[in-house]
Amino acid sequence: MLSIVKRVLDLAGEYAAKIKIAFAISFLEGILAKVPFVLVLYMLIKMVSNSATSADAWIVGVAIVASVVLRAVAKRLADGLQSGTGYQIFARERMTIGDKLKRFPMGYFSEGNLGNITAVVTSDMEFIERFSMQTLSIVVNAYLSTVISVVLLSLLDYRLGLISIIAVILATFALKSLEKVAEYHSGLRQETQSKLIGAVLEYVQGMAVIKSFNMVGERAQKINDEFKTTRDVSLDFEKKFIPPLLLFFNCFTFGITLTILAASYFALNKTLDLSFMLVIVIFIFEFFLPFKALGAASVKVRIMKAGLDRYDAINNVEIIDENGRDVALQRFDIEFKDVSFAYEQNEVLRQISFKIPERSMTALVGKSGCGKTTVANLIARFWDAQKGEVLVGGVNVKEMSCDSLLKNISMVFQKVYLFNDTVLNNIKFGKPDASLEEVIAAAKKARCHDFIMDLENGYDTVVEEGGSSLSGGEKQRISIARAILKDAPIILLDEATASVDPDNEEHIQLAINELVKDKTLVVIAHKLSTIKNADQILVIDAGKIIQKGAHQKLVEEEGLYHDFWRRRQKARGWKINKAPA
Repeated sequence: MLSIVKRVLDLAGEYAAKIKIAFAISFLEGILAKVPFVLVLYMLIKMVSNSATSADAWIVGVAIVASVVLRAVAKRLADGLQSGTGYQIFARERMTIGDKLKRFPMGYFSEGNLGNITAVVTSDMEFIERFSMQTLSIVVNAYLSTVISVVLLSLLDYRLGLISIIAVILATFALKSLEKVAEYHSGLRQETQSKLIGAVLEYVQGMAVIKSFNMVGERAQKINDEFKTTRDVSLDFEKKFIPPLLLFFNCFTFGITLTILAASYFALNKTLDLSFMLVIVIFIFEFFLPFKALGAASVKVRIMKAGLDRYDAINNVEIIDENGRDVALQRFDIEFKDVSFAYEQNEVLRQISFKIPERSMTALVGKSGCGKTTVANLIARFWDAQKGEVLVGGVNVKEMSCDSLLKNISMVFQKVYLFNDTVLNNIKFGKPDASLEEVIAAAKKARCHDFIMDLENGYDTVVEEGGSSLSGGEKQRISIARAILKDAPIILLDEATASVDPDNEEHIQLAINELVKDKTLVVIAHKLSTIKNADQILVIDAGKIIQKGAHQKLVEEEGLYHDFWRRRQKARGWKINKAPA
């Protein structure tokens, strides 16, 4: 159990010194806790020998009160150092893990880890933050106080000391059994909790789809099953925990009973002072209390350990720019050299090569799943290519830190995410230190200033999480304002007008025109009419570039782009025929 103390101290880092000082004060508190025991024994010996005076009584009384007051002060100091430090440690760790999450490969978030991450950052860290310092104090105080008590009792009477040692040894073995049960079931409990959180997140996030296909009952049943599993695991934990816990507590009952019987027997046989026997009877119930507290603490210790294990697992995920360095780019062209990439076993790109000149527009065209979005993701280094090189400004992106790369890139995709914050702060996400005037200028260029001013509190209106309180077109324009404010030299654009109404499409197209001026622009094209003026068009099929050139050239030659254009022209005249009566 002491291993958890070392583990938290290692985690504490620069705050470890405060915790160690708190341990030292706790040790002093443990000594002060034994002072009344010694003073009462002293007074009883005086009384039995008829040598006690009123002065002795006053001295002992004052000394006991002083020890109690000093103990309260020591406890207050220790608790203050530990509790405050605990919140500081985990505030720092939350920020640390938040910083690391943005540097994880995107594949980590698509491998069923969302519930696990949520559980660690919320329930695990919250539990450890709330209970770690208190539990550490209990653990350290238990061992220190028990050692002090056993040594003191052994010095006064080795026979009673031997009984206390036996009781503590038996309790230690019982504690080991208790810890084994707690270790297995606390890990299982944490894993079940993680699955439950993942299921709840999936249910809430997919609510629109669930309702639209009338699957509410079926999906609710799945969550209900997860709740039942969590309940059953928790109940099983409690049931398995009761027998070793009772055994642990019975060790102390055995120790207390045997100590009282032995002390009485020795006193009757005149081998133990009556005064000492009375003190033992009074204080023996307090004697084992610190060590008994380990029984309840062991559950918290094991839950903390399981939480720290999961935290360490996330903390030890290899970040994508582990060996990256900060690079100040001098130019902003993009080049792929024989790049291959696969999602697990599914190869998406196969040895593709192309160049995107600085301040030019390149469009990516192809069927769904051909690899267009993957190209954009590799440029932004959401993933790393397994083979070949991706160069930005002549530098391999693998040699750059994510921050130094991404500060030069703005991304506008169809699926826009806005944070549960004000419109102002959502736009300032592109440039946190921007002034209000800069934000308004960017919003005007993005054609969203007018509708923002019509909101209840203008720029101070709080957007619901995900932007659910705004229309798709409004969210899109705010995301473009964010990108305009960032003013990055490279723009990755998953054509933002593909799924909006004609009125919003016009506003968004005007906003995009403001965004891409003098930028290196990469467009994932859905509407071929919007890329007719691109400097080059890359047609991707089955992970390979099969055509390359300007719009007019590709339209005039036989190939996939010509087929796309012909079908697009034909689709313009479509209409729904009324079914015959």
